Amino acid sequence: MGAERAVVVTGFNHRHFDLAQDMADSYRAAYGDRYALAAAVYGEVEVPPQLRAKFDLVVDVSDLGPGYDESLGYFFAYSGLKARLPDIFPGFSMYAWIDADCWFQGSESLPRILNGAARHEISIHPEYDIHYTHSPTPGDRTLKIYQQNEARHIDTMPLRMPMVNAGVYAMRPESRVWKMWNAELIQLKLRHDRGEDVYFSDQIPLHKLIYRHGIQFSPSGPSTTGWPSSACRCCTSPRSA
Repeated sequence: MGAERAVVVTGFNHRHFDLAQDMADSYRAAYGDRYALAAAVYGEVEVPPQLRAKFDLVVDVSDLGPGYDESLGYFFAYSGLKARLPDIFPGFSMYAWIDADCWFQGSESLPRILNGAARHEISIHPEYDIHYTHSPTPGDRTLKIYQQNEARHIDTMPLRMPMVNAGVYAMRPESRVWKMWNAELIQLKLRHDRGEDVYFSDQIPLHKLIYRHGIQFSPSGPSTTGWPSSACRCCTSPRSA
């Protein structure tokens, strides 16, 4: 990474304060002040002081999602936030997003993820390693969202391509993926505003554009650092991964 200034961003509301605390504690234990740590928060409940103190930057993004209701899907997809990190947190030369329900097992994963983003449009983990051979592609949830959002064009969607995990990714601010991803989410919002029944997922539009546009990505790493244990049974240890 050299002299590049990276920021690691997560996001949460009051229902996930405990998860965010665990995530931030594990981050500081692994990396200290090596990279900036930022939080995008939403909702009416103030972030507790002991949690806020773990972050270098805290931005309230509630105003980005007027009219949001949980039945519509995810707030960060509805607001488009995850596709707009350089706008919300300007001034960095590398951006990484880590979901608040993640934690850091050591200091190995972030340098690898950021180095991958330095060489590719995006660093993100696909669901094609050995840990996912027992899971169908597409999964039931993937197929359900695609059918709801892309029913008219379902035959042109990359349903058979491995899912990518939008809960952990990194990009340079100049990556074209930001604008492409944001455009997909804007279209979802416009369709919703016209009365269409759409589901706000940021992962499905990202999966769609990566494969339809042939985006070259760097796999962010083995499943031991990229996916929750509820989604796969890891067959490697952190020492050998």
